[in-house]
Amino acid sequence: MNSPALTFSQMSLNRASSARKSSRWLLEQQNKADTVFLPIWRSLCLFEQDKLALFTRELAITGQLIAQAGNCYFLGLDGEQAVFVLDLSDLSQLQLESLLADKYQAKDFRLSLPLVTVKQAPVLAYGRALNHWHRQCQHCGYCGEKTLSLDGGHRRKCQSESCAKEHFPRTDPVVIMLVEYQPPGEKAKCLLAQHHNIPAKVVSTLAGFVDPGESLEEAVSREVLEEAGVAVEQVTYMASQPWPFPNSLMIGFFARAISDEINIDNDEIADARWFSAEEVRTFDNWGDEGDNYQLPRKESIARYLIDSWLAKQA
Repeated sequence: MNSPALTFSQMSLNRASSARKSSRWLLEQQNKADTVFLPIWRSLCLFEQDKLALFTRELAITGQLIAQAGNCYFLGLDGEQAVFVLDLSDLSQLQLESLLADKYQAKDFRLSLPLVTVKQAPVLAYGRALNHWHRQCQHCGYCGEKTLSLDGGHRRKCQSESCAKEHFPRTDPVVIMLVEYQPPGEKAKCLLAQHHNIPAKVVSTLAGFVDPGESLEEAVSREVLEEAGVAVEQVTYMASQPWPFPNSLMIGFFARAISDEINIDNDEIADARWFSAEEVRTFDNWGDEGDNYQLPRKESIARYLIDSWLAKQA
């Protein structure tokens, strides 16, 4: 199966897993004139008007950003050019604005995706997720002592000699599924839900975190049954997508429902119902004006699953 060109999924960087273990090599990369630095401030990225701001040593402000950054993490090589992420999160908003001097603006990454190129999106997602993990893993989960960043930011180690536990970047697996029901002698319908954490008129697929000791297929069946009261079979993998909000991996499936009876858990979702392909094709896009149903964001795997299902319907 060919991988679809989902947002965040087309990584261009060589992660240089072996080379980044050398602190000397990393320092050499940081000091190169063409090395790129991507500053992140509390999950926000920097833009120069409507263009992502890329900083190299040739810019005077780059040295100031590096001096102010709490940490610098290596992302990878774009050909021979190294790319790092700078964590500016310890700065106050006033300090950041003073440093940027109105030339650059900190913008929400997700809302700014239309301003980011296809090549830049996965790099930013990678940097944002890695940066988030570091801010969540400042102390050892075993003994509580502080941890130290190693391997260019791809490993942290407890500084207690009696513990010395190693910690690695975390990714949370999430199953997301388009559920279909095929009534005998009729056209197929898909199950879409209204969720508590998205705008009321948006309908999307079901999704949920994978539990410990659970296969992906088991997670699909459990989540659909828990949220919508629908039993499924024929769970088929479709695609996956890194989702840096903050650090998930969305794993997409199609599943076939055994019946069309719905019994939703109101704590999990606001509503759910079956829709025909003809109905779904009339829905608006996320953010459109009006009272019509809206489909998920175009950059999401949820939208990819819905569009893929629609393409198969006569």
